[in-house]
Amino acid sequence: MFPDGIGNRTPQELVRYAEILVYIAAADGELVREEIAVIEALMGRAMIHPESRTTVRAGFEHPVPLEQSLANLDAAFVRLILRDAALVAAVDGAYDRKEMRALKPSPKLAKSPPQSWPMCWIG
Repeated sequence: MFPDGIGNRTPQELVRYAEILVYIAAADGELVREEIAVIEALMGRAMIHPESRTTVRAGFEHPVPLEQSLANLDAAFVRLILRDAALVAAVDGAYDRKEMRALKPSPKLAKSPPQSWPMCWIG
């Protein structure tokens, strides 16, 4: 378990965290078993309530737009989300071009300069 503070977030923030993971995994147009397994594991690590997990799973078919999920999240939390989203994107063996684009949302959304983004090497 990472000592990263994910467990200190509100239930609403944790649902948004999981929604972003689903969005990244679905960015290439398909969700594979490995991506779903990692998302489930990360939801468990974050201690997301089982009822909230059901809501997140509904997003497997129609993911919540990234901009909506990122709205009003602090930059430190966004960096943690991007770290875990990169793991989700990599689990199927390769980063798809669409996943790469999804991992690099505009810095304006994250309210932080580009050099502070953990995925700044993309692109």
